Amino acid sequence: MKRLLLMLAVAGALWSAACSGNGIVNPPPPVGKYTKASLNGQYAFVTNGESFTGGLSATPLARTGSFTADGLGNITTGVEDVNAPGMVSPALQITGGSYTVNADGRGTLTLQLGQNSIDFGIVLTSTSDGLMIDETSNSSQSSTGSGNFIKQSAGSFQVSGITGPYVFDFAGLDGSGNPESSVGEFTANNGAASAGFFDDNDNGTFSSGSFVGTIAQDATLSSFGRGIALIAGQNYVFYIVDSTRVRFISTNGGMLSGDAVAQSNTVPTNVSSVNSSFVLIVAGSSINGGITRVGRFTANGATVTNVLEDTNDGGHFIKTDSGTNASIALDAANPGRGTLTFTDPNFLNAPGKYVFYLSSATQGVIQEQTVNNSGAVDVADGTIAAQTGSPFSSSNISGTYALNWSGLSLQNSGSFNVQDEEDLLSQVNVTSLSLKGAADIFQFQNGVPVFDLVTSGSISIAGDGTSSTGASSRNTMSVKLTKSNSTTVNFVVYFVNPQLAFFTNNQDMNRIVAGVLKTQQ
Repeated sequence: MKRLLLMLAVAGALWSAACSGNGIVNPPPPVGKYTKASLNGQYAFVTNGESFTGGLSATPLARTGSFTADGLGNITTGVEDVNAPGMVSPALQITGGSYTVNADGRGTLTLQLGQNSIDFGIVLTSTSDGLMIDETSNSSQSSTGSGNFIKQSAGSFQVSGITGPYVFDFAGLDGSGNPESSVGEFTANNGAASAGFFDDNDNGTFSSGSFVGTIAQDATLSSFGRGIALIAGQNYVFYIVDSTRVRFISTNGGMLSGDAVAQSNTVPTNVSSVNSSFVLIVAGSSINGGITRVGRFTANGATVTNVLEDTNDGGHFIKTDSGTNASIALDAANPGRGTLTFTDPNFLNAPGKYVFYLSSATQGVIQEQTVNNSGAVDVADGTIAAQTGSPFSSSNISGTYALNWSGLSLQNSGSFNVQDEEDLLSQVNVTSLSLKGAADIFQFQNGVPVFDLVTSGSISIAGDGTSSTGASSRNTMSVKLTKSNSTTVNFVVYFVNPQLAFFTNNQDMNRIVAGVLKTQQ
């Protein structure tokens, strides 16, 4: 089954090269503050998706690496590690490349690897980070996937700087190609990873426990922040962003990737100190295919109220307005680790259960551990974050945003008909809750990305999720994409704060996508 990854079109209506005929609609000229100089320095990047090099099947693909941009439109050097899946191509040298940046932050990025190249669409969210999708489509390879890039601090590349507690979320596939999720924490000190604890869901089989590991610098490629590690019995290559974030990709036993983030001393140690509303998003796979869940709850100590959840399970949308019997607990032996449980009236035989690891009082990673009579209902993980800045309205949901969604869609064209990868990347201006901008989309089986679709739509704000009625607090978003034809995708959306929202589609039965709306700085 497909493993829908975060960080991640209408059936029978694919965007294709045929759209280049008469009737083309193009976005207006971009407006904004960005230039090529906005992308300047060394950046650690990651994408997850698929590649296609011939035959009748696509191969899962994860990339993690580092590239250097000169501020003038050139990529001067870099390195990447690729896993597809369990077939690792380590330390591939990026020998050059180029990039463009439009005024609105949208642009392109080409990384040259010897005689081959890979192409990305990008949207800057600041001069320090951005979102990206793989848009490679040439005679040797077609590949897509969603991800992001973050500016590295070369002064943090020493392993001795990676010290203290870290929280991680590694997701992907196991050695047999089955979906796997691993979340946990460890304490780093001079190359040793100690006091580790993990929760793993390997194709529906749960395991957890303590571990120790190692973190070592790659002496040959240390200038890129690259190193090797052993975490929870798995071998990884990593790239240091700075002392607060390290990006990992596995090199044996499957295809796992993700970040480890420094855990602050603000993590609550007693459930009585938890007093906030939280938004959560997880994505992964179930017996029905891809699955996404987006929701929110309010925690006041161990008491949990106002539980909302929206599920897209294999294209079947399920709305939960009032979770009951809800509670939250913290693990005294493992700081920041806790569990969230509640009864969903739509799944009475499968009470919702999640395990989370907080990296701060307001942020963490989360893994679903819900079971029914048949065992685990899915393999899914993602993010949990405290809500701030409400009430949300047109006065604070305003400005320019990067929008990215990733997942699966039923694709009825091309050489074979299956549910397959879809990635979209857009920049939109939000004024009075109306969206206007431009987007690229890549529906993988078609093999050809479509650029510069006119993006329009609207956001409907019903509250921050704290009203006692539940259903009245659900926010929605509609996105219309236009080239020579058009399609509209509808979403349920949960705002973490005015600068960040998570969403999943809630109407199209042939699509399972989830995404992020993130303000540009």
